[in-house]
Amino acid sequence: MSLTQIACFADLIEAQIAASCLRAEGYAVLVQNEHWGSANVMMSTAMGGFPLWVPAGEAEAARAMIAELRGGQPPALDSEDRIDRDPPPAAVGVARTGLALFLALTFGSAAGWLVARGPGRRSALLAVGGWTAAMLCGVWGLLVLLAWLGF
Repeated sequence: MSLTQIACFADLIEAQIAASCLRAEGYAVLVQNEHWGSANVMMSTAMGGFPLWVPAGEAEAARAMIAELRGGQPPALDSEDRIDRDPPPAAVGVARTGLALFLALTFGSAAGWLVARGPGRRSALLAVGGWTAAMLCGVWGLLVLLAWLGF
């Protein structure tokens, strides 16, 4: 069985996603340099990327599928997949960012990440707390800068 190269990707993750999509459709796919590229990321450019290979008889259909995947069109959502939410007001986003920054500086990055990635709707108390935390972080940052400058 002879193999034909159908595509080449600069990123290993992108190559693995494309290979997974092809495998889901029943194609036999080989990702060249897959293990070497995951062990030494800096060498992926020198190796020429990550080529995808399929049997010669399936090459044209696989190329068409890769072209469709690279087109970037998201799949159509069913009515039950759609989520109708109002976007949060800008004040809530700023408050969430301020609170996340404060918690990250105080307790570490994981605490800030939990607040930053939480649900979209927050209470007014949390918004006020976020604004307060943003102001405290700003004052703290200014004091650190002034101390560093020697004032």
